[in-house]
Amino acid sequence: MTLFAATRDLHHACEAHPLGQAMVNGSITREAWASWLWAMRVLHQVADAALPDHMARHGALTADLAALPKPGASRAALAFAADLIGQDTTGAAYVLHGAHCSGGRVLAPKMAKRGLPTAHTSYRDADAVRAWLGSVRGQTQHAEQARATFACLLTVMDEIDAREHAEP
Repeated sequence: MTLFAATRDLHHACEAHPLGQAMVNGSITREAWASWLWAMRVLHQVADAALPDHMARHGALTADLAALPKPGASRAALAFAADLIGQDTTGAAYVLHGAHCSGGRVLAPKMAKRGLPTAHTSYRDADAVRAWLGSVRGQTQHAEQARATFACLLTVMDEIDAREHAEP
């Protein structure tokens, strides 16, 4: 099964998650956005290691985080990133960069209207990133890792949602 087909259900689950819905409708809090970007930065640090420099998101995510409140750490992101070390991270990179390229086109304008930073959704060579995504989208060998990446993102969303709704 291709990466696209293998991850479709989990992609939809992320969109349907309460935090995903808050992103889509532009109601996410600054704190939740900071925590989400922090988790993304942790994952990108490992997933981007074998990719061309123009795809690296660490600097852009760090810049975005500098404009936000202190984020909450994600145990799920830290654990998954540790598991990715030493592996071919094509499946994880497909999910993460796909989220920024595709989802970023939808979310970035909404976030910007609210004053939330979105530098991580802009690429120096967006055409090359889209070409890379297209070249791996039909692959089958990275489906398990891509699904695990989406599962990690769902857990990150659960962590953030739990903090957002915790009693003070």
